[in-house]
Amino acid sequence: MKVLSTFEITEGFDRWLHLVDVELKPLLKKYKIKVHFACANEDETRVYDLSELEDPSLLNALLEDKEIINLRTAAGVNLSSSEVLTSVGKYKTW
Repeated sequence: MKVLSTFEITEGFDRWLHLVDVELKPLLKKYKIKVHFACANEDETRVYDLSELEDPSLLNALLEDKEIINLRTAAGVNLSSSEVLTSVGKYKTW
């Protein structure tokens, strides 16, 4: 299942990228999640990402994982601002 989501950040896009590329990498693997694409708005206060959940049944465990919560918070993610915009059934990459 692929989802397009958004959330607020306070520490800039580079800090968020470090979170995903380094700090969360083993945890994303554990929960079978791949981030395919991410971008930020011009003032780097909001991220939009396209992620794939290989096993959607693991989503609740991921959202309740204290380590993930702490890492995301430390990286400036406003957890209460997280919003799934839509699930994605069809897409194309060039």
